[in-house]
Amino acid sequence: MSDTPDPLSAIPSNSLLGASFTPDEPDKATAAPNPSGEETVPIPAEIPQIVRATWEIDSQTPPLEKRQDGRLFTIHKLSEVVEMVKEHVEPAELEQMRQVATENPTALAALPFALPDEDADFLSQLGRLVWTDDIQGVAVLYETDAMLTAEEMQNAPEDPAEREKYVKDLTAKREKSRFVVAATRTEAWSVVHPHFESNPEQMEQGPALVMDLLQLITRGRGASPEEN
Repeated sequence: MSDTPDPLSAIPSNSLLGASFTPDEPDKATAAPNPSGEETVPIPAEIPQIVRATWEIDSQTPPLEKRQDGRLFTIHKLSEVVEMVKEHVEPAELEQMRQVATENPTALAALPFALPDEDADFLSQLGRLVWTDDIQGVAVLYETDAMLTAEEMQNAPEDPAEREKYVKDLTAKREKSRFVVAATRTEAWSVVHPHFESNPEQMEQGPALVMDLLQLITRGRGASPEEN
């Protein structure tokens, strides 16, 4: 990324581009029966590192205070993060990180990335990010109460003023949804909590549930600042 600030700086304190997410449909032919009726999330025997990184960001980031706000992260190899944070963490924690990195050389870790202007629109700044060779990937966590379904988007008026009023009326008092999208140069993963306030445990996940956010954080991948 260009003009990269200290990645160890504190996490800095809008509708989702009028977009919607499409959850992956389970394979009903092969899905295991669930007599209890409880929602289950399949966990593969070997969880890809991009999935682990996405889960970690989601679980370790508390709910944001604003109704529409986000956080940005850079993704690094854990072995590189150990060197970056060795002056900032306790020796016991550092040794644990070193051990994990030694046992799993492909392990990834996410670090908070402070955007240039914390008061500017969060989403508008994502499109200006440029990846550099010293990062493995980028992740974004976004919460919004202005989420629209695909059907609601189709019914929106074409006139900009009417469309704005339509969205405002439709999303009034609507609860927040949370979106976590992470991508490296070869893979991506996303987690969506459609009812983050009333049912934060409910989630959908897959490689590309929120294409708008995925495209925003990957458009600067492999490009130079002059090309963006």
